Amino acid sequence: MSILTEENIEFVIRKINDSKIKSSELREDLIDHFCCAIEEEMKKGLSFEKSYEKAFQDICPDGFDEIQRETVILLTYKKNKAMKRFLYLSGYLTVIAIITTIYFGISQSHHIPGSSFFLVVSLLLMMFLFLPTLFLNLYKRQVSKTFANKLMYISGFIGLFFLLVTLVFKIQHWAHGSFFLIPSLIFINLALLPLLFFKMYRKS
Repeated sequence: MSILTEENIEFVIRKINDSKIKSSELREDLIDHFCCAIEEEMKKGLSFEKSYEKAFQDICPDGFDEIQRETVILLTYKKNKAMKRFLYLSGYLTVIAIITTIYFGISQSHHIPGSSFFLVVSLLLMMFLFLPTLFLNLYKRQVSKTFANKLMYISGFIGLFFLLVTLVFKIQHWAHGSFFLIPSLIFINLALLPLLFFKMYRKS
């Protein structure tokens, strides 16, 4: 026979339903888990209030939102792992390509005609492979965080993307390259850097 009264169960349901947990299945499982944990503590002679506090500290000491975040991480673990592998691989290949092309471009004894073309290819790899993968990886980690954190990564991605576009235009001596430099400076100087330094300031 259950030790919990109807009022106790309603209290647990109300607490969990008032949280930011969106999944109904997760809420139901969490309610059952909480009730079982509370009953175990009440069998030891604790009151319902003390048992609830003990269960809360054991199950989700950082709050209900942490449960949802950890669940999402577990459900998307394989996908995130594959994305991180692709992130590191694309980053490694891009950096190797850029360093190699810069070396052959500035070394007179090993100068290779068309080195600027390979540098452009390296920048394109960074723009369309490494940078988007890095952005998605960082952005997904901010799902349960504030809008300011999300805006910081969005503005950083856009600013760096336009900066790389400017470099490609300048290297190829194409016209209107400076046009992309203006939005890059706007996003980096007026969005990314203020949000980044404000975040560092708050942490300090």
